[in-house]
Amino acid sequence: MSIRKEDLHLLVDLVSEKDTKLVYDLIRVVIEKNNEKEIVVEADNSPLTEKEKKILKQAEVDIDNDDLLDWDDLHA
Repeated sequence: MSIRKEDLHLLVDLVSEKDTKLVYDLIRVVIEKNNEKEIVVEADNSPLTEKEKKILKQAEVDIDNDDLLDWDDLHA
């Protein structure tokens, strides 16, 4: 599957302000994966909010019902 960099830019623009550090750390790990330097990504172990629980529950229902979109189909 081929992802255009423009698609990555769109996704990054959707990241909430509170998650920017996590996304930054993840991208750095990918970029520097062949580098000798070890990068530590901290886990977010904070409790889920009610909204996050609702979103997770809906995602589980969507997966169980095979009600998902293929990334390639979105850009066809």
